[in-house]
Amino acid sequence: MIALVDPLSSGVFLSSALRERGQECMHLYGKRFSRTARSDASAPVLIMSGTTADTVAALRDRDIRHVVPGSEFGVAAAHDLAAALNLPRNEDGTAAARRDKALMGEALRRAGMPGAGQATVETVDDLTGALRRLGLPVVVKPSQSSGSDGCRVCWSETAAVTHFRDIHRRMNLVGLPNDRIFVQEYLPGEQYVVTTVSLDGRHVVCEVARNVIEELDGLPVRRYNVSCPTLGAAERDVVSYTLGCLDALGIRHGAANADVRLTGDGPRLVEVNARILGPVLHPDPYFAAFGGSQQHLLAESLDDPASFRARSSLAYAPPQVMGKAFVRCWESGVLTAVPGLSSVRRLPGFHSARGLPRVGRAIRQSTLTKGRTGIVYFVHPQESVVRRSLEALREMEDERTLFRVTPAPVLTPVLTPAPAPATGSGGP
Repeated sequence: MIALVDPLSSGVFLSSALRERGQECMHLYGKRFSRTARSDASAPVLIMSGTTADTVAALRDRDIRHVVPGSEFGVAAAHDLAAALNLPRNEDGTAAARRDKALMGEALRRAGMPGAGQATVETVDDLTGALRRLGLPVVVKPSQSSGSDGCRVCWSETAAVTHFRDIHRRMNLVGLPNDRIFVQEYLPGEQYVVTTVSLDGRHVVCEVARNVIEELDGLPVRRYNVSCPTLGAAERDVVSYTLGCLDALGIRHGAANADVRLTGDGPRLVEVNARILGPVLHPDPYFAAFGGSQQHLLAESLDDPASFRARSSLAYAPPQVMGKAFVRCWESGVLTAVPGLSSVRRLPGFHSARGLPRVGRAIRQSTLTKGRTGIVYFVHPQESVVRRSLEALREMEDERTLFRVTPAPVLTPVLTPAPAPATGSGGP
């Protein structure tokens, strides 16, 4: 049996991929996800509300063969449980570096990999000292979080200090306090995302894609990405560098995804996540473009290691190009219609739209890349066709013709008069 820790986001499809292969799996949830756990009828469920020893004993009773993170929330717990059970896992000595961005950069440098200048700060004085050393602009973000949560590009010392104060000691997206803030040298250049699955230190590249990211008042907003149909010299450098980063971080098993900037000095790592790529990415468009998804490749590595190892000798050559847009709504209120969706469906290469909000539900403007307002996929043999369709969709978003939103009514509180004081002596 295979245990999935916090199978949220794209981890939902990992669970289904395992079941497609006839593999039994169980779902482990942290206490914070107990409500989700109680409604999960897709697999046996265990809520990890006791001690680690209790959870380990429960897993031993179920003859667990692998413990795998099902989302960013489960990365640390999955590794700790696999270590306690002496199961296959990534290297123990770099476990903290796979979660903490500052430790990640230090691990790269120890391995001789080039990386961005960085600092970890806990006070404003620490921050101003780091700015003198790194220069401007810089990226200021939590040392441990995900999904661009709390991330801002700061072009001045004032902006950096203000953002530091905004996020310092606040709870972040993964439920941890921002006690330490990470400051990273701003990396100019095109950004790539490289997704992989590893087994015994052998890495299979699932996808190499170019990201289109905009800055809105310093906030990095991922609009869409397009998979590379082939790997030119620049992309081969990016992939080689990424695999070196995986080795430096001790990633020997399981899924990973890396954000890498191709700078004038060569590839430089933004961050690696030792899990399946999120947010909730549906496998079907990946099958149409690549013949498989990262979730299904990970399931194969767990179920049929020999078949997976044979993939490591295959060249990256996807039959089609895939583009995915993280749909943006620039208004908050109640969604009353999606008038642009019929036009989107007629764009060349349209494959599917997943996770769009339902009409009649509240919708909120957000710059985070969490897929809450949907993801639209395009698949086509020609990259130029995919890019034109994605740009047409982006224009609809920016012109606010995709969604129709009615501002939510402002509720005025009704003040109830206080009761009049009682009369009389009130004495015994």
